[in-house]
Amino acid sequence: MSEDLAILYQVQQADTEIARLRQALAGLDDGAQLESEVAAAEAELAGLREEERTAEKESLDRELELRALEEKRKRFQDQLYGGAIRNPRQLSDLQEEVAMLSREIRKVEDRMLELMEMLEDRRAQIHAREAGLKERQERLQAVRSKYETTGGRLRQEIAELEAQRGGLAAQVSADLLKRYEQIRTRQGDPALVRVTGNMCPGCRITLPSELLKALQAGRPNLSCESCRRLLFWQRQENQR
Repeated sequence: MSEDLAILYQVQQADTEIARLRQALAGLDDGAQLESEVAAAEAELAGLREEERTAEKESLDRELELRALEEKRKRFQDQLYGGAIRNPRQLSDLQEEVAMLSREIRKVEDRMLELMEMLEDRRAQIHAREAGLKERQERLQAVRSKYETTGGRLRQEIAELEAQRGGLAAQVSADLLKRYEQIRTRQGDPALVRVTGNMCPGCRITLPSELLKALQAGRPNLSCESCRRLLFWQRQENQR
């Protein structure tokens, strides 16, 4: 193998490793999905807490309303049964007022019971959502920490390899490096393949005998006629 191809092969090894590391970096969980789940859980929890506050306020308002209605009914009942009023019409009106107030009181009591059940349900939901949110937040923190640690290491390795690759690439002729990069862009990795038999390892096509002879003779910068990958010859260990 010519010196240019030997160095280019090292460039390709660096490119392959850089691509692997970049893929690993891209595949790291950065916590975006968990972050979205945390945001959704926080929004849901905020909604439940707002419902709890609204129900608590209404419950307090209803309690005050109930107290006022009961006090009013008691006044009418005192007048109705106190004996001071004897007029039948007035007594009838008082009975109607007491009956009406009793109906209003039952409505308020029914609503207060609904609110009590609602509050019990919301508080149970809030407790469960708080536990779930805490668990997601802890997982998110762990994922972010791992992403920063592993991602930082991968970025450092990539930077070191890119610097190494740049130094190697500078030693390869510009025309050969350009051909290599064009092939790699078009065909993918590898762009430079080692031939040990009579086939191109890149596309698995049998190579012409003339090309094989030229490779074995050490002629540089030869390409597969099928896939256009750069070729270099390496004798198999069992060959003599």
